[in-house]
Amino acid sequence: MTTEPGKDVLFIGGGPGGYAGAIYAAKKGLSVILVEKRWIGGTCLNAGCIPTKALIHAADRWETVRTASRFGVISTDPILDWPMVQAQKDKTVDTLRSGIRLLLEKNGVQILEGTAEFLDERTVQVRMESGVETLRPSQIVIATGSKTKHLPIPGLESPLVTDSEGVLQWSSLPQRLVVIGGGVIGMEFAFLFGRLGVKVQVLEFLPQILPSVDADIATRLVRLGKASNVTVVNGAKVLSVASTPAGTATVTYEHQGVVKTVEGDRVLEAVGRGPELSGFGWERIGLERGKNGGIAVDARMRTNLPHIHAIGDCTNLMQLAHVASHQAIVAVDDILGLDHPMDYRFIPSVIFTTPEIAQVGATEKSLTETGTRFRVVKIPYGSNGKALIENELTGFVKVLCDEETGRWVGATVMGAHANALIATLTVAMHSGLSAEEIKHTVFAHPTVSELIHEAALSLQGEAIHVWE
Repeated sequence: MTTEPGKDVLFIGGGPGGYAGAIYAAKKGLSVILVEKRWIGGTCLNAGCIPTKALIHAADRWETVRTASRFGVISTDPILDWPMVQAQKDKTVDTLRSGIRLLLEKNGVQILEGTAEFLDERTVQVRMESGVETLRPSQIVIATGSKTKHLPIPGLESPLVTDSEGVLQWSSLPQRLVVIGGGVIGMEFAFLFGRLGVKVQVLEFLPQILPSVDADIATRLVRLGKASNVTVVNGAKVLSVASTPAGTATVTYEHQGVVKTVEGDRVLEAVGRGPELSGFGWERIGLERGKNGGIAVDARMRTNLPHIHAIGDCTNLMQLAHVASHQAIVAVDDILGLDHPMDYRFIPSVIFTTPEIAQVGATEKSLTETGTRFRVVKIPYGSNGKALIENELTGFVKVLCDEETGRWVGATVMGAHANALIATLTVAMHSGLSAEEIKHTVFAHPTVSELIHEAALSLQGEAIHVWE
């Protein structure tokens, strides 16, 4: 079957970028086809953001039950049922996947489950179980996502070693876990399992875990990790992994010139993800790649071919699901002739460790490197009434203010509810608000969000709940 050229859009990939773009395009009156070779919702929904946060939520509940006595709630001998935790996680994923499929169908998006491949720059062939379909759409949006990176280390092929997808299918918890990689994925899993009683050791090659955050935050997280059974070794170069006769794994690494070993029941390789560019023939049609290895695009998500856009992790600009979804809107708007380019200055991100870390805009490091004069304030959670009620006293809200303009240019929240607080800070920065304007905004009491108001007051030298 061949589809003649027309006013239609083909999305290759059904992840957070592809499915969001497909629905948005359909709502704008375009005829839309979505090709997905594995699962609707992509890695984020099926083997990334959603299932990992479902497990982390279970760990939160487990910790709440174990520590409830401090609030006068006595729970004797709680039990962690890991198979039930996994079943609830799977139920959440299945519900969301079914919901997205329903939304696509209700909006008139044609879904083809198969593998797409460019025959030429205008023709895409889709191989499905039911046969082959040849498409010639007017516009094409590539949204193929990313794939797990692997290191060339001897022994990583051992069945005791898994990646971030495999760990989600564990039927039981190990007693000891070695995590290779101290980035976002590695640290989230480290805190997840550590809080569930697993003894975790993280081996990070760089001198700091979470290189995207400021050093004070990374250092504090390492210190706090010890209370959650998480030990971190920075500057560790993993040399090999070997299985022992006892059925465990020995990881050999070099640290400060000394070769050391650590033993674990399981090993998690979590060294990041790279753009998925295999199998769909992008090379055949002359698409250009950027210096970052992803498909090169401009601010409107256009590639070097005028009828092809690319969005999400395959561009390797920012590997965040919400960025992919917004890039999809930008790409569709561009197809419709609307000028809404991407603005990457104030993109929020959240790291679901314990405590959570949320960040938007510049960091102290990035401002220092550009020679920007700035002021910084830190408002501790211990100064907030709602945090005290919840006994969530660990953490702070840090705000960076450009001295020349008075605008807020960066913020980090380390503590409970960071994932929610960062939205208010993002809106403030995106809107170009100053400390004076935020100072005159009324925040509800008692809420943790009052920490943001206190930061605005502190930047004016007028803090009420913090000694300056």
